[in-house]
Amino acid sequence: MRYYITFLSTIFFTSICFGQQIEFTNMASVKPASTMKKMQQTEVLNLTRQKLGKHPSLQSFINNHSEDVYKVGDIVVLLNTIPRLRSYKLDAQKILLRSTGPASIETVDGKRVLIGLDTTKTDVVVYHFYCVNSSNTTQVGGLVTADIKDKEKAKAVIYDIVKGIKFKVQ
Repeated sequence: MRYYITFLSTIFFTSICFGQQIEFTNMASVKPASTMKKMQQTEVLNLTRQKLGKHPSLQSFINNHSEDVYKVGDIVVLLNTIPRLRSYKLDAQKILLRSTGPASIETVDGKRVLIGLDTTKTDVVVYHFYCVNSSNTTQVGGLVTADIKDKEKAKAVIYDIVKGIKFKVQ
């Protein structure tokens, strides 16, 4: 009996440690840190009302995409994937993103990712990020928002997400 309980405990612990995998149809998947949890719609509505009440457009955007919202502690993450034309370039998106604040293209775990900080919001941190496959046909992106005090943690969440991205077609 003791071995049976040990075996079951090991399986349970292993499944928690490996975390969830988020599938995006036939385009990509993300295996984020095990601390990332999917939020229920009511939880999204309550959280955005409390934290983003001063930012109605951001609150509305997150609420309208509530099926794609996750959290890491108090950090809110919205993830999505979209097909892109081969002519799509992160450099062009970077120019657009610079209208709201600083933006840079970085390489994280061998993947190019555009990260932009929206400085138009003064009491919250809002990062936008876009990661495309090598053939520019699929993009995984989203936004990460947190209290200003968690700015560095929010950026670390982006790095963790990008590390966990697996494109099904390169």
